[in-house]
Amino acid sequence: MRDVTTANVSTYGSTWSVDEYTRSQTLTPWEAALVAECFPPAPARILDLGCGAGRTTIALSAAGYTVVAIDLSTQLLAEARRLAPTLDFREMDASALAFPDRSFDAVLFSYNGLDCLYPLASRERCLREAHRVLKPGCPFVMSSHNLIGATFSGGFLYLQGYVNAARFLWRQRRNAMAREWYMSYEDGGGEQLLYSAPPSRTVAQLQRAGFGRVITRGRTGERDAARVLWHESHVQFAAWKGA
Repeated sequence: MRDVTTANVSTYGSTWSVDEYTRSQTLTPWEAALVAECFPPAPARILDLGCGAGRTTIALSAAGYTVVAIDLSTQLLAEARRLAPTLDFREMDASALAFPDRSFDAVLFSYNGLDCLYPLASRERCLREAHRVLKPGCPFVMSSHNLIGATFSGGFLYLQGYVNAARFLWRQRRNAMAREWYMSYEDGGGEQLLYSAPPSRTVAQLQRAGFGRVITRGRTGERDAARVLWHESHVQFAAWKGA
C-alpha cells in the first residue's frame, strides 16, 4: 500500500500549492470565530499544526499570540520562513510531537489538515498528541471534511448537487481506501486521499483521545448538529482537555 501521508504532503509541495497557500495571511471567518469563542486571550502560547505556508501562524502572531508552528512540507515551510522570518516554524510530524506534556494553551489544526494523515491510527495518534501537549482545561480547534454534508450542501432539492455527488462517487470507483472513509480529491496540486467521514466519527475520535466537551460548527456558523451533518461539507470542531 502506498504511503498516503507522504503522497498528500508531496501534493502540498507542488508549485500550484505553494502559490495557492501563500495568497493570504489571514484567518478565515469561521477560524476567526472559533478562535474568538474558544482560545484564551493573547499572548497565550499556541501550537499551529499543519501550518503550511504560515497563513494561520502569521495571523495568530499578529493578534498577539505566541505561536509555534509545524508542518511536514519542506516547500511550504520555506515559504512560511520567507514570509515571516522571525516566527517559529519547525518541520515535524503532527502525530509525533517533540514537545513536553502540557506545553500549550491552545492547539489549532486548520483547513482540514488532519484529514491528510493516514492510516486512521495516525490520525488518532495526532489527536492524542494534541491532548498530551495541551494544558488542562485548554482547547483544540480543528476541521474535517464531511462527505454527507458535501452531498447535500445545496439542500435536498438541489439537483446539481446530486450530479456533483455522482461524479465524485464515480471518482472513488478505483479507490480501495474509500471503505476507510479516505476519499480521492483532485485540485491544481494533484490527487489527495483525505478523510471524509460524518462528524460523529471525528467526535468519537476526539473523545477516545481524552477530550471531554466537544462542539461542532459549520462554516456558516451553523450550530445545529443535524444541519451540520447534512449540509456542511467542512465541519469545524473544538474540544477541551479536562481540568
